[in-house]
Amino acid sequence: MNRISHSSLALFTLKGVNSALTAISNFVLAYVLVRTIGLNSYAVIASLLAAAALVVQSDLGITGLTFFKLRSHYLSEADRDDASQDDQDLVATIVTLYIAIGVVSVMILAATLAAGLLKVAPHGLAYLLIFAGAVCALPRMALRVAVNARDGFVWTEAVDLGRRIALLAVTLAMLLGLSFVSYSAISLAIWVLSIAGLLWLARLYGFTPRPGAFLNGVRLLRNEIRGVGATVLLSLTDFIISVFPYYLLAAAGDATAIVAFDMFYKVTRFAVMSYLIGAETVLPQQTRAVHNEDAAGLARATAKGVMIGLMPMTAGIVAIALFGERLFGLILNHNAIVSPVMRIAICAMFAFMLVQTTCQIVLIGVGRFGELARRSCLTLAGMVLISTLMVLLHWTIDTFIVAYVIVYGAGSVLYAECLYSLSSSLRNKSAREKSPEKLQVGTGEI
Repeated sequence: MNRISHSSLALFTLKGVNSALTAISNFVLAYVLVRTIGLNSYAVIASLLAAAALVVQSDLGITGLTFFKLRSHYLSEADRDDASQDDQDLVATIVTLYIAIGVVSVMILAATLAAGLLKVAPHGLAYLLIFAGAVCALPRMALRVAVNARDGFVWTEAVDLGRRIALLAVTLAMLLGLSFVSYSAISLAIWVLSIAGLLWLARLYGFTPRPGAFLNGVRLLRNEIRGVGATVLLSLTDFIISVFPYYLLAAAGDATAIVAFDMFYKVTRFAVMSYLIGAETVLPQQTRAVHNEDAAGLARATAKGVMIGLMPMTAGIVAIALFGERLFGLILNHNAIVSPVMRIAICAMFAFMLVQTTCQIVLIGVGRFGELARRSCLTLAGMVLISTLMVLLHWTIDTFIVAYVIVYGAGSVLYAECLYSLSSSLRNKSAREKSPEKLQVGTGEI
């Protein structure tokens, strides 16, 4: 088990398969739902999933900071089989709180639906179950980072693979007559089983709950939150940048524009997933290189991640440029929703997202939250500007998306500059440490 855990090939393979399944599942789901419940109901689901993303965002970057802390402890105490007691209590507390947040959010939505404040008949129960499954991503995040921090990347990917295969099978079953409500209930059950699998893995990797863990974990979490300002800011700005068009377009009441952006979002998120294959495969090497102040090792690992990411980026650009019109027409059963301008914008986003994903993953992994937060805020300021212009000048969805891509691209350049700055600091520090040795050799003191 330990040998497989450290296999870059196994991790690369699992991430590749998971990335492919994510893309297939998202587009198959859109294809099936548009044909079974209609375009307007699919737009409701997209809006509910955006609301679920708000719940998941209550993490506020805490899992990113937790990964950095746990990973640092693991690399510094490589001879320990179990995590320290404080680390175990911290993880147990975060998972407990996140499960509670998910349950409360589902109860609030259920009360809202029961009171008739949202008109979602006749699919209210199915929408609620889909929302419940979506918020399961919150405790999943905490469990993943705990196991991954102790080199369990391969096994968390294996659990995700099982979940994605099962969800895809259930989605396809709707084409054979499975009802929408049954699909929603089974999907929620699959999410719950995957969390149970991650809990089992966490125990294997030295995270065992104990009496009194929650109170100690709350104390530790309170101490972490005092210094989590940059993490919260980064998490919030990244989230807003990614999904705010859903809310902006929903306020305008344009279902077609929402569906168009949903396709833009899904395709570009798939690109990020494919880039994560390389970025997270080399992340263990990158964090070790930074821990050892090895600038050359960091550069080599980062280059590997970029080379892996270039393959899906190139394939995606070719696919959208040559077959995008037919692909989106097939998925949505309408030909004019995703325009040629939006398809060009998607191709540009592929390139910008490769740069940003490559830089962001390693910078978060080594705790550079403040630097990233400042750059993300600049990008968000640009997004606020184009949103204001859209409202005042009555931009079309195509004009807005082009502006969105330009601002996002500028932000990706800022992230690249941050990674370059980190690499330069490691090189300079290494050079300063070697200089006294050269001086001593030259004067005959050694």
